[in-house]
Amino acid sequence: MSDQGVIYSTVRFLQSSSESESGQSPDVTLKPGKTDDKEFSVSWRLIAVSLGILCLVLLVIVTVLVTKIFQCIQERHHQQEILGHLSQKDNYLKEQLLINKTLEYDILKNESLQQKKKLDSLFLKNNICHIKNEIFSKSLENTGKRYEAHWTCCGLSCYYFAVENKNWKGCKQTCRSYKSSLLKIDDEDELTFVQLQIYKNNYWIGLSYDERESKWKWVDSGSSPGINVGIMNSSSGRGKCAFLSSTRVAAIDCIQTYNCICEKRIGCSIFSASACTEKKR
Repeated sequence: MSDQGVIYSTVRFLQSSSESESGQSPDVTLKPGKTDDKEFSVSWRLIAVSLGILCLVLLVIVTVLVTKIFQCIQERHHQQEILGHLSQKDNYLKEQLLINKTLEYDILKNESLQQKKKLDSLFLKNNICHIKNEIFSKSLENTGKRYEAHWTCCGLSCYYFAVENKNWKGCKQTCRSYKSSLLKIDDEDELTFVQLQIYKNNYWIGLSYDERESKWKWVDSGSSPGINVGIMNSSSGRGKCAFLSSTRVAAIDCIQTYNCICEKRIGCSIFSASACTEKKR
């Protein structure tokens, strides 16, 4: 090699417009696969963000569900406590109701027994009265008088209900003609029995005001003093006599005309000894 000098030169190429826009220098050599790596990195980031958001949403949903389940459990427990209290209260009320019903049943049972006893007593008494009425009617068959139908008997007394209207003294005389006297009421039972027989009519009874003694007196002053009716508490009653209706005993002028009730005491010989014993009791 000669001593001539070696001259170096640099060769530059002009960039085309497409290469200028892409920002690549002509002397730079692109490595294959670099662009694909960048695109893969971007896709992975999107997937990661999406998964993170999805996990967050799932976490919120799970939290809400857990909260709701916990609230439901608490509400159910609270409802069970309420039902337990209501059940206890219901049992208590049932027990009280059963006790009350038992007491009411006992009271009604006792009342029904008392009513049954009263009805049995009245039934027996009515049977005795009907039997005595029949016996007494038979005893009057030979008298020649047709007044048996007007008599009714109960206990040791028979009652004659006169249909004619008379003043008090006239009724008193009528009763004497039948060998009896105006009705003298001895007790409440007798009053009830007689009132059941008279219906809507008014009848003179043997109670009048005694002007000499200034008090009310029964015609028969025998062993029984007679029932004390309300009019006997009055301090005045001049010219007044007592009459009986189906609902009351009242006073009115003795000159008024009413029906008559006569009473006749029957001897024990007509009836059985048991009936006389019962009356004495």
